[in-house]
Formats: sequence, structure tokens, C-alpha cells
Amino acid sequence: MNREQQLAEAFAGLADSFADDFDPVVLLDRLAGHCVDIIGADGVGIMMAGVRGTLRTMAVSDDSAALLELFQSQTGEGPCLDCYRTHRPVDAPDLARSTDRWPRLAPVAMAAGYRSAHAFPLRVSGQTIGAVNLFSTSAGGLRPADLKLAQALADVAAVALVHWSPDPVRAIDIQAHGQAALAAKASVEMAQGMLAEHGGRDLVEALRVLRAYAARNGGRLTETAQALIRRTLAPDAVLTEGTNELRPEGTNRP
Repeated sequence: MNREQQLAEAFAGLADSFADDFDPVVLLDRLAGHCVDIIGADGVGIMMAGVRGTLRTMAVSDDSAALLELFQSQTGEGPCLDCYRTHRPVDAPDLARSTDRWPRLAPVAMAAGYRSAHAFPLRVSGQTIGAVNLFSTSAGGLRPADLKLAQALADVAAVALVHWSPDPVRAIDIQAHGQAALAAKASVEMAQGMLAEHGGRDLVEALRVLRAYAARNGGRLTETAQALIRRTLAPDAVLTEGTNELRPEGTNRP
């Protein structure tokens, strides 16, 4: 599949908020994946604002990106936070020259192997609801054309988010949709922790099992998570069936 086909499929997948299996958590995970696979970023983090404007990590491409998003939240500095505060893209083509700007984050990012960073707003109808952070292992950063494509993908995802509603009647308030997406993320994390504790798994494996179970049973990830939290779905059922779904064909045995 060439890049044009990848982009066409990416835009179509991000835009379809009316699909039966649409899920805001999956949507942002998908956006992060596209920024790696199509745009060429080496690390991606996506954050959204809570009620009081505090940014919370919604999706990451890997553990290094997750650490940097957490570090930005804890220190109050970094490209993602600057982008959200100013509502404008942030470019740091050489992190070695950004130590005055981000004295705590820049050294940590470079220690993780990154040499440049970009951030652009997750926005819709003139409102910024979060930010997308791209890290690169190459000094100089990503090409301007690729950054424009990344912003376009983020814009489509943001529009999809505010057209989605967990309720049958769709609300029109942008902030309400943002809060609903944050609540969905919180449900997934709670269910992930429940599975990890119950099954003696690490959090990454627990999330993989949860996703596999939801996909096999045709349900949204957040709906499956909420069923676990409400105790209408047993953790053992998810662990057993989800684990079997992850095994290569022919190895699904007790």
C-alpha cells in the first residue's frame, strides 16, 4: 500500500464517528499510530484537557513517549503544554538548543534518544481541547509538509470526537464531548488495572487482552471496560477469551 492509500484510509477511519464500533480511546490510539506509520514520528503522545484545564495523557506510541508526556504533566513544561496554552504549533528542531526553554524536559527527552520535537493543537471550531506531541530521533525534525498532514489528521480526529456521544442523543457542547472522552479513557484504565491485578498480568498485556475480548465480541472497548467495572462482566471471562484470541491460530487450547 502506497502512502496516498495509507492517508486515504487513515482519514476515512478517523472521520467515521457514526460507525457502530466508534470509540474515542481507540480513535486517539489510531491517530498516534498514523503519526508514526505515515508521518514518520519516532514517538507520539496525545493529551486532552480536563475540566480545570489540566492535560491528561490519552494515547502514546510507546513507553518512552508515555514517560515524556507524564514528565510534562509533572513539571509543567514541554511542547505539548506550550501548544495547549498558546493554541499554536510548537517546533523544536534541535532539543539541544531548547534547554533554556524546557530545562527539565529537554535533557530527559534527549536521554530517551530524541533530538527534536513538535506539537500541534487538537482543535475544533476554534477551541483547543488538547495537543499532539511528535518526537523524532533526528535533529532538524519532521518536514513541514508532514507536519501539515499530521495537523490535518488531528483536526479530523477532533471533529470526530465532538460528533461522538456515549448517549443516544448527541450533545453539541465541545467541552462536554472532551470530558466524555476523558471519562472513557479513565474507564479503560480502571478495567485494565482490574485485569492486571486479577490475572497477574502487567498493564500492557492486560490492555491487549481487553482489546482482544472487545474485538472478538463486537463491542466497544469502553463498553467492555464499563461492564467489568460494573461487575456485569467477569474478569475471568475476559482473561480467558481475550488471551485465546491473542494466540496464533491453532494454539487456542486450555
